[in-house]
Amino acid sequence: MSTTLGQILLADDEDTFLEATSDLLQEEGFGCHTVRNADELGQVLQGAWDFDLLITDLNMPGNRVMELVSEVRAQSQPLPVIVVTGYPSLPTAVESVRLHVLEYFIKPVEFPTLLSAVKKGIQHKAVLRTVQKAQQEVATRAERLAAIEDALRAYGTSISDPILEDILLADPQIKALKLQIEGLSRALDDGKEGKDPGRSPSPADYFRLRESVYDTIQVLHKTKTAFRSKDLAALRKRLEDVLRETGESLKSPNPPTDVH
Repeated sequence: MSTTLGQILLADDEDTFLEATSDLLQEEGFGCHTVRNADELGQVLQGAWDFDLLITDLNMPGNRVMELVSEVRAQSQPLPVIVVTGYPSLPTAVESVRLHVLEYFIKPVEFPTLLSAVKKGIQHKAVLRTVQKAQQEVATRAERLAAIEDALRAYGTSISDPILEDILLADPQIKALKLQIEGLSRALDDGKEGKDPGRSPSPADYFRLRESVYDTIQVLHKTKTAFRSKDLAALRKRLEDVLRETGESLKSPNPPTDVH
């Protein structure tokens, strides 16, 4: 699917409504895929496409629309639904309320009214995606912290570099730190080839880097049950300072000798 304001699945067996509504939505910047019966709707919903909104009639060949709407609402990432029908009934209206359908419109519906509901539905889907992504990130971070805690319990301060690296590199921030350090190493290699009069890292350089990684573990361990943004911000600043100082010291003709 191409990049648009949102991807809409439009289901209706009335060709005039289907084509006119699809054209108007596309003119507004939305992607629109159309189906004409409940069987086609079911097949598309079971496919790999990721829609932001479903606009559907209720009385179509196949007559499984409310069942499909119920299945859509039960998904892990529920799809917002707008019902537009020419044959309203109390049972379908009540069922729509129970299924938390965004809107229940009776044909004919003015396009500006439908468009307003579409925008609300697209925004609702965006919020759902954001919430689920945040939940996944929290769960992933909790798993990483548990792995770090298990490693510390098993190895203590003698945790080996390979084990430490495998655990920490699962975190994008730590991986970015490693890439920066590797960038310094490449700069040193270039210096050895005559491109830059650099020097080999001193024991003090390695001490600072290892100390910072250890501090990283401690902060992550401490914030396992309560993410303290102040602690994390301070840690990030410390890592940035260490990288800057280490970079400067690697280029200095007089390397530091203390490790305090």
